[in-house]
Amino acid sequence: MSERYQLDPAHTVIGFKAKHLAVTNVRGNFQKFEGWVEADRNNPDSLTGEVTVDIASLTTNNEQRDGHLKSGDFFEAESHPQAVYRPTRGEQLGANNFKVYGDLTIRGVTKELVLDVTVADEIDHPYQPGSKIVSLEATGSLNRKDFGLNWDGLAGTIPLASNEIKLEIDSELVRTAQTADAATV
Repeated sequence: MSERYQLDPAHTVIGFKAKHLAVTNVRGNFQKFEGWVEADRNNPDSLTGEVTVDIASLTTNNEQRDGHLKSGDFFEAESHPQAVYRPTRGEQLGANNFKVYGDLTIRGVTKELVLDVTVADEIDHPYQPGSKIVSLEATGSLNRKDFGLNWDGLAGTIPLASNEIKLEIDSELVRTAQTADAATV
């Protein structure tokens, strides 16, 4: 039986880090997003879902850098306001460890993105009777140039931002009694 979980935005961080001048990690995250996942616990291959991120909500705690990242040199947020990740299947590696395969779309370009995911045990939601909470940590990486985020700064120098972008996601997912009932229909 499939179960559907909603991301809890108040308890989720969708973050990233990249090297600046090949020396220091710069971290950022997205402030606005929504999403859900659905799967049969006994069949991780049945995993599906969708997580939509508002590109304009990107922050690295530096307004000038954030504006540049949202510009045409990188995300082109005005023309491509969202990034979307659609998990397509999961693979169980251990009791709580999974590989999650999915399609990531940025700037109209879709590429496969594989995440390493650790899922914590499910617990009863302390404030929503009948609901359950599960938390997960996910990591992965992508090459920004695969998605057209090509700006490198001054020609002939070390790129200002590394090509490899590491993703770090901490999420709390909620399955409500209503969501569980709808999943059985």
